[in-house]
Amino acid sequence: MENFIQKADTYFDGVKTAIRGGLGFFEDFFKLFSNFWLSAVVISAVFAIVLIYTILRKKMVFKKNVKNVRTLAMCALLVAINIVLGYFYIPISNYLRIGFGFMTVPIAAALFGPGMACLTGITQDVVSFVLKPTGGYLFTYTLSVGTGALIYGWMLYGKKITFWRVFVTKAVIVVFVNIILSSIALAPTVGTGLIGILPARIIKNLLLLPIQAVIVYFILKITERFKV
Repeated sequence: MENFIQKADTYFDGVKTAIRGGLGFFEDFFKLFSNFWLSAVVISAVFAIVLIYTILRKKMVFKKNVKNVRTLAMCALLVAINIVLGYFYIPISNYLRIGFGFMTVPIAAALFGPGMACLTGITQDVVSFVLKPTGGYLFTYTLSVGTGALIYGWMLYGKKITFWRVFVTKAVIVVFVNIILSSIALAPTVGTGLIGILPARIIKNLLLLPIQAVIVYFILKITERFKV
């Protein structure tokens, strides 16, 4: 097993190099996102657009749930569960580490809609950082989490939970939020910039996509009975 993992890491090292070479044609463009303020403007604008659209279309859903004590208690419980789950992960290889904190926002989204999912995601990201800080706090990363939560809500709330719906939802989150927005948020904090961190993040997130989709699907099927 260990030999297989080493071979897999070697293979993905080659894939990372190939991706890095392909992205090299756009290196000047990627360098722009090494600037924190440009990254902040892009992420804030995306978050604001998705949030405003959500407010305009789902305002009544949010108003109903934010006044519901049971809903608030459930979201607070999900935040607490996320913080606990954040301390546990299964290290498999240099490119694959399975954590469990990704499960809570989809639950909030499916049960209570995009607004409460966003509130839950942002709260758990801030509280997790306060309790276990890693480097400097990035509000841009928190906004990318909030954007992902809004997308989860749009794609899962009030919809029939099927594996393919969950898989497509997770794929959108992986590509648009985890690979693009979160990488843009992190780029100014590393010396290699966006083009340096993007190849490894692409590989890692694509490897995790089917695993997380399966886990989220089964978790949501279990929680369907708790819809209010």
